[in-house]
Amino acid sequence: MLRLDSAGRAFRRRPVFSGLDLEVTPGTRLLLAGGNGAGKTTLLRCLAGTLSLSTGRATIAGRPAGSPGARRLVGVALAPEQTLCGRLSGHDNLLLVARMRLSTREAARVVARVEEEFGITDYARVPANQCSAGMRARISVARALLGDPPVVLLDEPGRSLDTASRALLWAALDRRPGLTCVFASHLAEDRTRCDRVLAMPVRR
Repeated sequence: MLRLDSAGRAFRRRPVFSGLDLEVTPGTRLLLAGGNGAGKTTLLRCLAGTLSLSTGRATIAGRPAGSPGARRLVGVALAPEQTLCGRLSGHDNLLLVARMRLSTREAARVVARVEEEFGITDYARVPANQCSAGMRARISVARALLGDPPVVLLDEPGRSLDTASRALLWAALDRRPGLTCVFASHLAEDRTRCDRVLAMPVRR
């Protein structure tokens, strides 16, 4: 489902990561582990297509990462507390993305489903900039799962979530056993829920 071949990314000739070879099969949960500066977020952005690799290749189901075909297969929640449009309600943030992938009728249905699944129905009509960091994180993760994409990329999804909200997140992932999930996390409990761990060293 996801493959890296000699993948590397550098900024101003300074390598963040390099020589990554990885193959992730469908339904796998892969945790990216490492200290601050190890390149976890950078790798997620390269897989999402918001950054390009400096070297090597990344593919999603055989399609180059960032290509239109790959983007249609991937749900993304990077910096989940910060990536919503603040002037729009949580509901409208969800609906905006759903309508990019689905018909108007189907978009309304899947948005209602994730709002109930993540317990955000009560505050979904509030502008996102009036929601707490935890509420915004819930909405962002729910947005990543809209339409049940086969791959999701999550960057520290539990950072702003309380215990109950993290339970909702894992319950949602458990309901999608075929989902390939790649996420960065510093939480020890997340490591125990994953099939694989990719340890990324910090480069000095």
